[in-house]
Amino acid sequence: MKVFPNPFFRSAVLAVLAAGALTLPGAGVAAAVADTPASAAGDGWSLGVAEVPAPRAPGAKVRTTARIEVLAGQLGQGAAPLQAVSAEQAARQIAGGALDAWVGVWPGDGALPEGVRVSRLVWSAGPMAIMRTDTDIHAWSDLGGRTVCLSADGRVPGELSARFGAIEQIYASAADALLALRIGQCDAAVQDEDFMKQLLAFPEWRKFSAQLAPYRPQALTRLVRDDLSGPRRAAVRQATSPERLRELARQQARDIAFEVYLDQTVPDCH
Repeated sequence: MKVFPNPFFRSAVLAVLAAGALTLPGAGVAAAVADTPASAAGDGWSLGVAEVPAPRAPGAKVRTTARIEVLAGQLGQGAAPLQAVSAEQAARQIAGGALDAWVGVWPGDGALPEGVRVSRLVWSAGPMAIMRTDTDIHAWSDLGGRTVCLSADGRVPGELSARFGAIEQIYASAADALLALRIGQCDAAVQDEDFMKQLLAFPEWRKFSAQLAPYRPQALTRLVRDDLSGPRRAAVRQATSPERLRELARQQARDIAFEVYLDQTVPDCH
């Protein structure tokens, strides 16, 4: 492994290694859920999410998605490949039998079709911003004319510009957006609240622990067919249980922090 002049993210690296993950970033999440009981695997249950990541090109850097529901579906035991389904189409496809379940930010507009059940998951997807601790940004309105780093798989591209007049800089991944924040290419970075809280648990992020609480609440939602078979229902519930989402979130933060560590070859901007 290349040794960089500023040895930050020691705790993130040690946490990844201590968890038994491979030295490749992104491997930690898979390792953390590899012991999911096969008895709950179901029989090929299907899950829809709003966006499915494109396959990684040969030789491309490993990048962990910012969307926790994608990780839950990709690593769910017995799960078929994820299907890209918009929030507007999700309930209809579940009612028609094309999907067993869907997870994402569901607007909740209108009545659900018969045979579809909705439940709120333990994950805050509200937009939270982090900045350097010496920032002069203290409210969302202060983002007018300021640069904000976002990932392409985030949930707010276009919204911060329209709502606050921010200058959005979109990066391919959460790791790339956070790296840009660390080296001074933007004034703030925005991601899901629960992800940001996990990331800020690492001491190496104390310099970037200034934050703006979500300006609107937003939780992940799960839609499920009422007549789902017992094994499939158990597999869906296990894949999105509070305990599993919390574990995925911890490992997701470790993996993304590690990806930033591997790429940061210059010191933090001062």
